[in-house]
Amino acid sequence: MTDKFSIELDSKFIENLFGLADMPSPGEVKLEDLHNVVNKIKSKLNKTALSSAGMHSQSSLNSSSANTGDDSSRPKSVLVVDDLGIITYQLDILFKRMDFEVTISQEINDAIDKYKKQDFGYAVIDLFIPTEREGFILLDELKKLCLLCKLNTKIIVMTASSKLEYQEKCLNRGADFYIEKSPGWQKRVMDACMIV
Repeated sequence: MTDKFSIELDSKFIENLFGLADMPSPGEVKLEDLHNVVNKIKSKLNKTALSSAGMHSQSSLNSSSANTGDDSSRPKSVLVVDDLGIITYQLDILFKRMDFEVTISQEINDAIDKYKKQDFGYAVIDLFIPTEREGFILLDELKKLCLLCKLNTKIIVMTASSKLEYQEKCLNRGADFYIEKSPGWQKRVMDACMIV
């Protein structure tokens, strides 16, 4: 017999969880719904990992420039910053399948500390951690450290917001890519880290 647990989930978590699977949130969540959404997310992760593994071509991403910097000298390490555990878990699996060394952080001070201690080839950061104010502070700090220490980190900002002003602000502040968390966003993040 399987152990059963009782937990409380807020509506935002349910919305994000089902959004990852491109499924509408049910009005009342049943155990079967959770099994279905987890299986759908696992399936998407497997498909994304398989399709990204052989992907080394230029893709249609929002980029501030056409691949500046030499990717061959960039370490195959990534700092993933998001306050949602389901997102960091998902990206951790995908990056590890592509032989990346992955470091996870869920808040900006921890992320900055970790960035100062290691040369990351890539930083994938959520803009809303938990608000855009912190996201912009983190982006500015990583860019400043990158320039001061002459690091070759590619910074990828991801967000659930569709506001064009955020895209413009991020790219103007030095982000290399801006990726909206719309269907297929995981593949676009992987593609941004595989462009050579």
